[in-house]
Amino acid sequence: MPVEITMPQLSDTMTEGTVVKWHKKEGDKIRGGEEVAEIETDKATMPMEAFDSGILAVIVAREGQKVSVGQVIGVIATGSENPAEIKKKYAAGASSPAPGAQKPAAQTAAPKSAPAPVAPASAPKPAASPAPAAKPGNYQFDIVVIGGGPAGYAAAIRAGQLKKRVLCIEMETLGGTCLNWGCIPTKALLDDGAFIRKLRLHAAEHGVTYKDLTIDFSKLISRSRAIADKLSKGIEHLFSKYEVKREMGVGQVLAPHRVKITNGASSREVTADHIIIATGAKATPIPNVHFDGKKIITSREAMNLPKQPKKIAIIGAGAIGCEFADFYNSVGTEVVIVEMLDHLLPNEDEDVSVLLERVFAKREIDIRVKTKTDKVETTPNGVKLTLSGAKPGIVEADVVLIAIGVSANTNGLIGPESKLELFKGRVKVDPKYQTNLENVWAVGDCISLHWPEQEGMGGYRHPDLAHVAHHEAVNCVERITGFSQHTIDYKAIPGCTYTHPQVASMGLSEKKAREENRKIKVGKFPFSASGRALALGESEGFVKLIFDAQYGELLGVHMIGESVTDILAELVVAKKLEATEAEIIEAIHPHPTFSEAIMEAAGVADGRAIHL
Repeated sequence: MPVEITMPQLSDTMTEGTVVKWHKKEGDKIRGGEEVAEIETDKATMPMEAFDSGILAVIVAREGQKVSVGQVIGVIATGSENPAEIKKKYAAGASSPAPGAQKPAAQTAAPKSAPAPVAPASAPKPAASPAPAAKPGNYQFDIVVIGGGPAGYAAAIRAGQLKKRVLCIEMETLGGTCLNWGCIPTKALLDDGAFIRKLRLHAAEHGVTYKDLTIDFSKLISRSRAIADKLSKGIEHLFSKYEVKREMGVGQVLAPHRVKITNGASSREVTADHIIIATGAKATPIPNVHFDGKKIITSREAMNLPKQPKKIAIIGAGAIGCEFADFYNSVGTEVVIVEMLDHLLPNEDEDVSVLLERVFAKREIDIRVKTKTDKVETTPNGVKLTLSGAKPGIVEADVVLIAIGVSANTNGLIGPESKLELFKGRVKVDPKYQTNLENVWAVGDCISLHWPEQEGMGGYRHPDLAHVAHHEAVNCVERITGFSQHTIDYKAIPGCTYTHPQVASMGLSEKKAREENRKIKVGKFPFSASGRALALGESEGFVKLIFDAQYGELLGVHMIGESVTDILAELVVAKKLEATEAEIIEAIHPHPTFSEAIMEAAGVADGRAIHL
């Protein structure tokens, strides 16, 4: 749809401005946010930015013309429109705003020190535009985002930065599960737990003695909640800064361009050129077991319990299950963790999983892998689990945390006639995040990605990670606004688990690489040989790198140890830039740091390690 560029109102008293200079000519390509012209008010000369990408189809106001606020000065062809037809239309005197007309600029650069020369004031003044006519396609918003989590708020903010009219619909606090009930507050608890565990188990090694160590469980919880609240307020500030509108409620897709917002008993409908679904996910229950929020809980309740349980059972040994096992064990709660598959963190490289199991066992966590939960029952004093498999029996605890995975939040999302397509309960999208409906997109943990079967990623399911959701959201907004067409490499997604020791990985495991019959080189460097790790008293763990034997391509990264989630970023960039093991070795790593273990592991793979 063509988008009109109009004279912005740059002050409360401004009624008109002069087009001093065009930086683009008709037929030129324009990117959103790019400076296209200079305008002069009675106070200063300022640059004029384009809010949309496309082709400058017609210049309506020539250099030197005085133009009323809101008057059209140019038109951008943003889609498949023919610029020549648009130019012909405006040359004939058409003046009603195009669908999605650019709103007056809200942000400009600082005034220049001296105004540019102005053409003679006798230049003809165009007639004022009539009031916009209501017609199909003249939507209330450019983009409506349903959901305010890592995907939703990122999409809304990026769209706001690109000067789009944006509405974000969220039924709870901005930030979603990650910021309020997941990624951020759990890390606060885990770091508190690591601090407590170090005092309990290793204080004497550091020359520290004390008489009594007491833990105020409620203060641990309140600190994590305060951090989440602070970050949520930061998102609210960014919404205000980029003029993103926010509405409390549940968003429902009625049809392309139409969304219903329900808040309690009230509801209303809004329209938008594009709709982005970013509703996230929720904890998946065990069949025939229902969450009650008190004895049978999700991770949301696990980080906000009114009092510390004496014993907790955890079903599921993925990242969430292992992180809560780590925290509750560190504060003195008895922990049992149950997993059907062969190891803790079953998606990680086996060397990593085995070491984490040894560490947890040393801390007296009851690990029951290759074990199935047959029944979960509530009792007057808590819960009772009936287990079968490698470690069968009855387990009784105060509470049970079920952490077997997540399911998409799609309840109430689909209107009765919208025909939005789902796949196994998730919104089905193609690699460009397009749903089966026109201009309806979806990103984040609520989606199921579908590549053509003949492609290398055919059948690949979506990785439910906050950082993936964030990048998908930004990618989607930049794609639909024409700002960028970059893609995400789903074969190189970094993953982090914030247990102590931490776990970080990317790419192929050694087992997977060998199953694919790849010729590989493996380099493994233990933190027991790292001076920095020894100085910190955190020498458990290693860096394991997997390279293609012929070309040196980095195929996989598997790390367990202190701070490995932070040093993983180096290898993400290395993979992005197609760095080889030789280039990693030859890059100078600062000493003494944990990152040196990356250089040394690459050295082991290439037969050049110095400290091993």
